[in-house]
Amino acid sequence: MTESSTFQPTPSPKGDEPVYACFADSIQPDKLDKTPFQFEHKLMGHPALELSNLAQVLPALGERVMYSKGMAQLGANFDRAHIDHQNGLSIEETIDQILTTQSYVAVRGPENHASFKDLHRSMCDDIARLMKRNGSGTLPTDAEMWLFIASPNAVTPFHFDRFSNFLLQFRGSKQVAVFEPWNDEVIAPTQYEAYTARSDRQMHWDDRMDRHAHKFNFQAGQAIHIPFLGGHYVKNGPEDVSISMAIFYHTDVTRRFRQALIINDLLRRRLSRFGLAPSAVNSAGSMDGLKSGLYPIVKGIANLKGRLTGAKADDASEGY
Repeated sequence: MTESSTFQPTPSPKGDEPVYACFADSIQPDKLDKTPFQFEHKLMGHPALELSNLAQVLPALGERVMYSKGMAQLGANFDRAHIDHQNGLSIEETIDQILTTQSYVAVRGPENHASFKDLHRSMCDDIARLMKRNGSGTLPTDAEMWLFIASPNAVTPFHFDRFSNFLLQFRGSKQVAVFEPWNDEVIAPTQYEAYTARSDRQMHWDDRMDRHAHKFNFQAGQAIHIPFLGGHYVKNGPEDVSISMAIFYHTDVTRRFRQALIINDLLRRRLSRFGLAPSAVNSAGSMDGLKSGLYPIVKGIANLKGRLTGAKADDASEGY
């Protein structure tokens, strides 16, 4: 990515056919959250992603910037990398030396900086148009952007996100391996539940799982849709620093699945005392609608208990 900006915003959509500001107009909404796919994005040269702007954004975001050594093991604990694998450098030193220090930087919520607010809004607008065409809702909820800056050959360990995800590449290259959601041979139902309901859960990895992966050779100017619950890992190319950006969000459908998974985790832990287990979410007889409907009640009880005891629950299933 160069310092000269070539970004030209796309005009607002007119008529019945949407025109996307950030994504290629050929994107296929019917594939959302069903299967991973690659396409082009329109944000190369966007001023928010210029190196000069990033140099101002990262120090301003403080604790939202997490960094570590570049990881090499697909089975490492991704959630704790910035704690367990510190690189011994300051964030300024990490950025300055990232080409040679085998480091990994993740920035949560860059839209909290003024220079990213319009970009966040544009991406949410595009996702809303996709959702309407897909029938999964009208507006994305809990939409949050992430920036990833990584040394050559750095690895993002196998994990899944608790959201739907678009990943956009701006500099360098990657191999991105993505697995279709709800595949029990890759991620067991109990893993889906525990990792969705409770933070800091390390994912199991076995090299034999790799046969199920969709593998994408990912270059600057390209984007990938990673479905809700789609496991994935990333291997950065050897030739340059990698800069990418993701946006995580929920549709109406994924939000209901998330709520059902959290309730199932709670039920599974409670029923295990009696040798019983609930049906897995998204399986025959799982009653996902009922479980999703219970979520606000259970969440309210957990919050009330937290206020009374002074404890803060991780989610609806914690502390209840």
